[in-house]
Amino acid sequence: MVIRYAEEMTRKVQVDGSLVEELKRHLSPEALVQLTLTIAVANFTNRFNDALDTELES
Repeated sequence: MVIRYAEEMTRKVQVDGSLVEELKRHLSPEALVQLTLTIAVANFTNRFNDALDTELES
């Protein structure tokens, strides 16, 4: 369910409401915010690095 949430945030941005409701049954509001923020930051950094064609350090 968490992976599906991350995939929907990444691919569609707008997440299916039923998935959010299901997550709310398993996560506290704080945990859901933390999860969402973590996914959003990962997406931000990936898109930023892709846009600049950044190479990873070895």
